[in-house]
Amino acid sequence: MAVVEKYERYSATLRIYGNIQDASMIGMRLGLEPTRVRRKGEPVEGSSERIEIDFWEMTAPVTKDRPLEDHLAWLKARLLPRGSVLRDIKTALSVDLFCEYRSNHGQGGFSLSPEALSWILELEIGLEVAVVFEKN
Repeated sequence: MAVVEKYERYSATLRIYGNIQDASMIGMRLGLEPTRVRRKGEPVEGSSERIEIDFWEMTAPVTKDRPLEDHLAWLKARLLPRGSVLRDIKTALSVDLFCEYRSNHGQGGFSLSPEALSWILELEIGLEVAVVFEKN
């Protein structure tokens, strides 16, 4: 019987979503490039469902084996200086951070320091975390 090595993987994404008339305007206003733009009505990957709203997303390009705090630190460095623009965008669209924790074992988890969370509070954006346990 082969021994499967335990792993934990992380990601963090800024999501701006709602009825986005011009996705390129978000990037221009923020001075940032999206990782992905998804439009209402497009197929959901690996599903017969359709996307229900527009998304502008920027995922931290940190390797997934690094702790979640590293992913958040990358986003913080880019987003905190643009706080006023994000707050303005929030008047018309939803803005949050979507984080993902994936593991192939049930003995893991993660923690975040106050420093890793304080800037999110300062920007007044939500935090959503998906926890996914994958079978070997």
